[in-house]
Amino acid sequence: MDKIDKNLMNEIQNSPENVLRVIVQLNEPFNEEEDKKMVKSLGGEFLFDLPIINSYVAKLSKNAIKMLALNKRIKKIFLDEKISIT
Repeated sequence: MDKIDKNLMNEIQNSPENVLRVIVQLNEPFNEEEDKKMVKSLGGEFLFDLPIINSYVAKLSKNAIKMLALNKRIKKIFLDEKISIT
């Protein structure tokens, strides 16, 4: 599960929520049809793409995140966290 970021893995193991919002970074160029189909096949919801970082945002169940990490197109999966600059 080295494709799953440590903060996301912590959420998978400890959060009471079953569905998490994630950023999925790709090894290959974003393919809207293929990537949306992949998320939907796992029971998830595709939210939007992030072309500058060759990624997209989706809502997926904990099990779906683990399944997605097995796909060769996936480089890394991160928890979509709020950040602030102080």
